[in-house]
Amino acid sequence: MACRLAPTQLHKHIANLLKGGLLKEPPIWFPVVHAFPPGPSIIHSQIPNPNLSGQDPIELEVLAALRPARTRTAVRHQHKHLRTRPPRPRAIVYPEDRLRRQFYRDHPFELQRPRIMVENDEGFNRTDFSKLLLDEMDPSMVTGETVIKHQLYLMINEGKTEREAYALATADFYRVRQLEELHERAVRDEIVKHLGPDYAKVNSWRAIELEEKAIKDGEERL
Repeated sequence: MACRLAPTQLHKHIANLLKGGLLKEPPIWFPVVHAFPPGPSIIHSQIPNPNLSGQDPIELEVLAALRPARTRTAVRHQHKHLRTRPPRPRAIVYPEDRLRRQFYRDHPFELQRPRIMVENDEGFNRTDFSKLLLDEMDPSMVTGETVIKHQLYLMINEGKTEREAYALATADFYRVRQLEELHERAVRDEIVKHLGPDYAKVNSWRAIELEEKAIKDGEERL
């Protein structure tokens, strides 16, 4: 069984056979393969500089010297049918965006905390973020956006890195949440002390107990 040569070695192999006298005449396709060598795979590779007119190297050099060089105007005229890319507006990016993604990635449940969107006469318009919890603020007024503003303040005004500012802001945030939980627990204890344990229960648990009581009363009547 004869060895099957690669397509790129076909012209060289036939040339060696002609040189050694094993072939008397070249095949009819020999000059075509010389002008258009096959690619290395089944898919024909693109020839960088194909010799479509079939000139020898000396004629190609003469034609290249006589051919005028392409200018930028000629290239533009040649590609005048191409559409120019429409201008797009630049993306609007704020420094808080990166901090916001990091905070809510680590604290996803902060997005589920209920917030009162209705403003009253005692509305608090905050512009000072040097501290997370100001003196006149209630701990429940601290949200994730407050932490982000405080972190940005530490980065701009105190020269902290993003990681250092995030560690300081989240540490203060955990202390504020702890104060809020202690305050809610103290309020619940006061309710139990003055009104009894039933008033300190969560509304959902109170509703479940009332529903179970109504079901039991209905079963007894039947």
